[in-house]
Amino acid sequence: MFRQKLTCPYEAEQQSLRRVWCRRSSPECCTGFNFSYSARSVDGGKLRVTQDARSFTVEVLEPSGRDGLYWCGLLSKDATIIKLAEGYFHSSTGAFIWSFLRWAMLPLLPLVTICAYVLTKMKTKQCCKKDDELYDDVAAAGATDPVYDSPDHLNESESAGI
Repeated sequence: MFRQKLTCPYEAEQQSLRRVWCRRSSPECCTGFNFSYSARSVDGGKLRVTQDARSFTVEVLEPSGRDGLYWCGLLSKDATIIKLAEGYFHSSTGAFIWSFLRWAMLPLLPLVTICAYVLTKMKTKQCCKKDDELYDDVAAAGATDPVYDSPDHLNESESAGI
């Protein structure tokens, strides 16, 4: 299973501040929790936290079941969240894979459309060429257009005793 991660860089003087993990609920607000610098596992073991000299990384071990934009940050002394990074997290591995796969497949759409158009045109030309060849064969055999007798012509033939 591929795990989603978010790395949150901070300044050296911010190292002692509590960490924040939350899901964005509006452009300026999020809902979540805060945890200490020393925490290695949070949210009942669903998240793993690793600490570097100037950043911490949150790794989602068990998706919460809610897709969304998540923030990581620090809780300032006046209880304001200092947003350090954000990332879109998916509730399932399939949704995560599809989020990348759809963008990888997008350039193929025009290519497939062009190929289908070209193949259709080629097939149409071949069909028309075959039809033209059929008419060429009839003309080569010496066939002429049939003569249709008019009703007047038939009447003349009957009176002549034919």
